[in-house]
Amino acid sequence: MTLLASIKNVTYHVPPNRIYVVGGIYVEIITEGVELLYDLICSNYFDEKKYKRYINTMETKIFIKHENEVGRNTNKQILERELRKVLEDETYEDLYGFYIIKKNIDEFKNDIEYIKENNDEILNNVLTRVYKFLPSWMKVNPKIILYAGGEDGGFATFTKNVYVNLGKYIGRKEEFEKVLAHEFYHTRHISFQKKITLFIKTSLYPEKAMFDTLGRVLEEGIACLVQQGINFDIDDPVGTLTKRDILLSKEHFDMLNSALLSIKEERPNYNLIYKISVYVLGYIIARTLYENDGIFILDEWTVNFDYKKPIKRYIELCREKNKPSGFARGIENWLLDK
Repeated sequence: MTLLASIKNVTYHVPPNRIYVVGGIYVEIITEGVELLYDLICSNYFDEKKYKRYINTMETKIFIKHENEVGRNTNKQILERELRKVLEDETYEDLYGFYIIKKNIDEFKNDIEYIKENNDEILNNVLTRVYKFLPSWMKVNPKIILYAGGEDGGFATFTKNVYVNLGKYIGRKEEFEKVLAHEFYHTRHISFQKKITLFIKTSLYPEKAMFDTLGRVLEEGIACLVQQGINFDIDDPVGTLTKRDILLSKEHFDMLNSALLSIKEERPNYNLIYKISVYVLGYIIARTLYENDGIFILDEWTVNFDYKKPIKRYIELCREKNKPSGFARGIENWLLDK
């Protein structure tokens, strides 16, 4: 069963187990991890039993796994050490930001209660953002899992779950909804055939290198467009997209040009490729395309995972308007010929 054609007509039915039905799609919101963390931090001492319940939740295990996947060494022992210090030393600022939660513990609790009591409104707001940029027939039905701690605002496991770091959005309800929308975009359903095609493309040179550069730029750029809309006025709380970065976009494009040149010369520099500011560059490109050509050009990536047509169109638009694209002229011509 697909989502309704118009998001305005989507209705929610709230069963006792707090699983929300959205146009026939189930959206489950899990708050157990942040509630257990709240109970632990509220203690006047390090409560071993509360810590064990918290550390053994699925949310905490996934958080530890994610931290290690992005190169931040984390394990149960490190988390225990940091939480102990936060609870025992009023001045200690830990690696994960638990001290911020401690300082704002009442507001943290209020946010949890607000989310539990207003899930229908929150999800309606989130899906309204998402379906401005997704075809109405394309499903998104992830579990929403709240955790707290670490540098990231959230992350998504492809087409499955959305994880949001509530600790980064204490007292910022709209920003919380916006980051949910960003991660929802990443969990859109794609057909099995497209998954196979995408897997083949991203396994072979030079397409693998191009998907790791321009593919990531479009994926995160459209997700940022879903999150921020075309009128970007508030910096992302975790700093992935800021007005200052947009003003300094030339530096980011210079790095992208260097990465693309390494691919063009058949010597892909992955060290450089993974340093590209995909959020900033992607947002600039996606917003330009949307403002000029509407949603259909973005669908080439959203639906078909075709990076070539949107990137070529972006370059053409910049040339038509006599504005710099950010790409070096040699890179522009190479991309237009692909």
